[in-house]
Amino acid sequence: MGCLPCYKRWIQLGFAAALFMSSWHVALAADDTGHLFNNAQQITATQLVKAVLVRNPGLSAMRSAEDAASAVVTPAGSLDDPTLAYTLAPRTIGGYRTPGGKFRNFNQSITLSQAIPWPGTLDLRGKIATAEAESVTQKLADFRLQLAERTRAAYAQWYYVHQALAVNRENQTLVQRLRKVAETAYSSGQAPQQDVLQAEVELIRLQNQALEIKRRRTTVQARINGLLNRDPQTLLAAPLDLPLAGHLPDYAGLQKTALAQYPALKRLDAEIAAGQARVDLARKGFYPDFKLSTSYNSLWDAPEKQVIVGASINIPISAKHQGELDAVTARLAQSRSELLDARANLLSNVDQSYQTAAQAKDSIALYTDRLLPLARLNLKAAESDYSGGNGDFLKVITAEQQYLTAKLELARTRADFYTQLAALDYQTGGALTHMPTANQTRETKP
Repeated sequence: MGCLPCYKRWIQLGFAAALFMSSWHVALAADDTGHLFNNAQQITATQLVKAVLVRNPGLSAMRSAEDAASAVVTPAGSLDDPTLAYTLAPRTIGGYRTPGGKFRNFNQSITLSQAIPWPGTLDLRGKIATAEAESVTQKLADFRLQLAERTRAAYAQWYYVHQALAVNRENQTLVQRLRKVAETAYSSGQAPQQDVLQAEVELIRLQNQALEIKRRRTTVQARINGLLNRDPQTLLAAPLDLPLAGHLPDYAGLQKTALAQYPALKRLDAEIAAGQARVDLARKGFYPDFKLSTSYNSLWDAPEKQVIVGASINIPISAKHQGELDAVTARLAQSRSELLDARANLLSNVDQSYQTAAQAKDSIALYTDRLLPLARLNLKAAESDYSGGNGDFLKVITAEQQYLTAKLELARTRADFYTQLAALDYQTGGALTHMPTANQTRETKP
């Protein structure tokens, strides 16, 4: 008994050491991703997702919850600890004499008892704990996929703001060149002063647009840094690129995969399994539990009476147990209804994401193959006519704005397409993470 505190101390030290090593390894893993965020480098969406899954504290908290849920599975299906009871007669300590003069030794009683529930009860308790642990596991899987989806969506916006700034700079350079052309024409009397003023107005408009894009870039950077558990103003490397718009997976296959792999549905399945086990366990409450005991009692004179073996049962009160059964039955029905609702919402979300992605894919092809080349030719034609003295400067500015809009919309549509793929990947339980990139449609980067 004197060594028991020592054992407890060693257990505590071992537990603390395990926590330290776990935290140390997590910290090392986080540090290993630090090189991805050097401002002189570019990062891919895959690298960013990997870093978020390492650094995000919410994921670490849910892993601990999963460990806690798994740890109670074995104890849940085990018998309760046996009970040891000891009693003594204080006035008999040291021995005593009876009124008849007979000497009696010290009197004491020792009882060992064990509670034994109705057959099948322990198995049901284990099933409940196992199902609850599975529910937490699926909740963790769902959270991982949510983090990945949010990170990819943020990366798409990170890509867009960088492309928007590049397009803005390109157009500012173009308008500055057009302004010089207009100034030359005005100084030679071939164009009115209004052309120069229009160029100046357009340049200021582009500069203001750049300010708005930079503000948005700061917002997206803060969002990504939040996912990475970093200071919002920490610099983040520029995005490398987005995947090209390839063929979308088969729609019916996406639905089937979503229903089979979506972690939120699996979590509800686990909750239903736990609920059914609770209903079965509540029915066991109408049957008695047992308690077996054995004891030694020196108060009895005859040795054959001093060792006693016994058994007892509780007497279930039907009203109490009926209420418990009704409650768990209602909760089971609630879980089943929630599953049906979740399945319907999932299919609706898959449909919306798929249709939006399909539209974005078609729009990318339209912008790439037709609108952007036409806008570029229109701008060149308007600029050539004006430089030759036959055009209208307002048409040049209008063509420049159309070209700018087309390039920005192409970048936005590519970001939207990738965002919808991220949503589909989440809805299908990560089935699109390694989607093949073969047979991709041709694109012209904005």
